[in-house]
Amino acid sequence: MANPGRRTSDHAADAVDAAAAVLAAAAGLIDNLLARVDRLVAEASRDARAVAADAAELWDAVAAGAQGVSHAARGAPRFARVAGEMLRLVAAYRWHAVSGAGDLASLHQRHAERLYALCVELRGGVLKLGQFASSRMDLLPDAYVAALSRLQDRVPAAPLDAILERLAEEHGGDLDRFASFEPQPLAAASLAQVHAATLADGTPVVVKIQLPGIARLVEVDLAALQLVAPALRDQVPSLDLETFAAELSRAVRAELDYRAEAVHAAAFAAAFAADDDLVVPRVHAACSTDRVLVLERIEGARLTDYLDACAARGTAGAADRDRLFAILIRCVCAQVLEHGLLHADPHPGNFLVVDGPDGPRLALLDFGCVQPYAPARRRAYAGLGLAVLSGDPLRMAEHFAAMGFRSRSGDDAALRAFADLLLQAFRVDTADPLAGLRPEDALARILRLTRDNPIVAVPPDFVLLGRVFATLGGLLVRYRPRVNLFQILLPYLLRAGGEAE
Repeated sequence: MANPGRRTSDHAADAVDAAAAVLAAAAGLIDNLLARVDRLVAEASRDARAVAADAAELWDAVAAGAQGVSHAARGAPRFARVAGEMLRLVAAYRWHAVSGAGDLASLHQRHAERLYALCVELRGGVLKLGQFASSRMDLLPDAYVAALSRLQDRVPAAPLDAILERLAEEHGGDLDRFASFEPQPLAAASLAQVHAATLADGTPVVVKIQLPGIARLVEVDLAALQLVAPALRDQVPSLDLETFAAELSRAVRAELDYRAEAVHAAAFAAAFAADDDLVVPRVHAACSTDRVLVLERIEGARLTDYLDACAARGTAGAADRDRLFAILIRCVCAQVLEHGLLHADPHPGNFLVVDGPDGPRLALLDFGCVQPYAPARRRAYAGLGLAVLSGDPLRMAEHFAAMGFRSRSGDDAALRAFADLLLQAFRVDTADPLAGLRPEDALARILRLTRDNPIVAVPPDFVLLGRVFATLGGLLVRYRPRVNLFQILLPYLLRAGGEAE
């Protein structure tokens, strides 16, 4: 009988060898880039030396992180591709900064499209990272937001044979519990695929099936992100990149746990059971497994499709638009400040509009990415929100420091500007808070401030909340509803801020 300890040791050695090969390839890429910089900017020796020093520091950081890349090593070709593309992007921007050659807008456009193509080709964690990044319009150039936003709509479907094989595997080869299974997916996403089906008793359901082999690919992609993160710091100085990468990695891994997602769905259903304007699908636990989730099928229109159609229906359409935004904002406020359970994947495909006796209602879908907030954190966010709404800089500074926000210099001007951007539409007690609002001006101010004084630390539980705010802000600016956001938010802030210890 073979010695299992020896096999484990051999596998570990293979993993180390593979990781070394990957890192050596990356080192070769960096050496090549440095050689080109030295040749092309020989007359700018001071700048070239600075680039070389930066790249040397980058390589030290990447090499130091190699100890934890066993998953990446097992997927060495994919790891090398992802890390290589990230390093290529960094090198292009560093070269532009040194040489001044070429148009920056064209550089953004070219590499945004290249990154989009990489996400579509590789899917997995890479595509999920792209989807996440697309919602952070406060961090990325417009070309990246536009290109990566296309990842939210639709990605190529996985082969049906592979989906059915995974479904049979999860149910012990027995598919008799399904009377029918639609071959065309309702949604094809980065980590899973959703199909309509009918249970043996005639119940219509949707079946969310984790893509075969996706867990391993996700680990490869996340390892590449974490190893190359030091190289990206200069490109997004306003971002606490280490916290961002760590929290994003946690969130993506959590999305692979369908048992936890079923628990989250049940928790949301219980939290909003008394709210007739919100619908949460019921989980069919007996048919669900670690990698398959079977849910009540809800018929409705995708949120943005419905909102687009409202414009053609005149006054009645505008009223339905405003009603839906009031429901959506109230729902997010309740999640963070009342229930302590944030639906942190708010792209339009995760909301459906369904008919109700009093008008359109909102259905929440996909509970794979959920951020919990303990009562103390709810009070802290409520205190910060009240300070922002009242424009009290001293209280804002105290809350920023207590919650874990920090700029490089310690001055909180950039943090206050960022908070203003997130909540400026909520500061006006009017039915039309977006009239005359120019978020691009606030964003330009933030970029100017963070260029000189980057935000170097944010609390981990803000990363996903920032994603939700960015998505909601984009919807508000696009559709311009007439809703008194101040009157919706303020009661939740006051109640959460006054919660007993």
